[in-house]
Amino acid sequence: MPDHTSHPDAPAIPDSGHAWPIVSLAELRVALAGVCQHAEPAAVASAIRGCRPGFDRTIEAEYRARNRVIDWAAGAGIRQFVALRPDLPPLRMVHEVLPPGQGYRVSYLLDDNEPAVRTRIVTTYRLTSGVDWLSSTPGIEQCLRMAHGIRAITLTRPVCVLASTALQHTHDPHTLLNGLWNVLPPGSWVAVNQVLPLASDTPLEPGDPPACPVFERHTRTPLILRTATELDALFGHPHHWDLTTAGPAQLLDTRHHPPPLSTTDSPSALITRIAVRPPRTRSHELMPGTQEHTTS
Repeated sequence: MPDHTSHPDAPAIPDSGHAWPIVSLAELRVALAGVCQHAEPAAVASAIRGCRPGFDRTIEAEYRARNRVIDWAAGAGIRQFVALRPDLPPLRMVHEVLPPGQGYRVSYLLDDNEPAVRTRIVTTYRLTSGVDWLSSTPGIEQCLRMAHGIRAITLTRPVCVLASTALQHTHDPHTLLNGLWNVLPPGSWVAVNQVLPLASDTPLEPGDPPACPVFERHTRTPLILRTATELDALFGHPHHWDLTTAGPAQLLDTRHHPPPLSTTDSPSALITRIAVRPPRTRSHELMPGTQEHTTS
């Protein structure tokens, strides 16, 4: 496990004279999911719950949404998956959700600041057929080209990229999405879940919900809360992705509402988007099993 060192400028835990630690994002996500493996991530997770009650349910909702997307992508004929920033146990890996022995390939792009995640994957899955891993350094585009070069994935066939954690925790989403646009073949999916700002959020500073500074101060990783409009804008400029709903599962009653552009888990304020890489000609033909919707 990584070392835990105190942040020199960290505030004290209430009723304690100790400084809060620096923990990894993967450790914090597991603690938020209710598995308190170590005291330091549990303390930071408790502070975040205090800032934003119910945030722990976000992790559960992310995994429900992720598993739906995996099922939809597999049903649409996609056999290749790339997962950015995989989690620690007991949160399930992508290849554990897919049916075994059917030729699926899963590549995990690992954050070099998460040695515990790397150790888990290398020691547990090194003999697992169809599972590969690479460092996410120096960037998503170079990593995917390298994965293609070692035949971990094939960039001539559609890929489903599960990018929720990477997108939620970056100040520079355009670089991430541009890198994907540059290498993904037409018909590829980019699936993201986004934590929404809530009306009940009380900023510590103008425009800064309170959970965000806790994340950045104690994980060295930002938490970016975006509205649905802000999230959609990421997929509209400078490249126009096709935002789709895949499959029949909806949370709204479609007898009275049009099919929504996304599914939303309202208890945890989580929104899901599936962006499809259109043909380079920008025709609007989508893969079988997807349904295109437009916004005004």
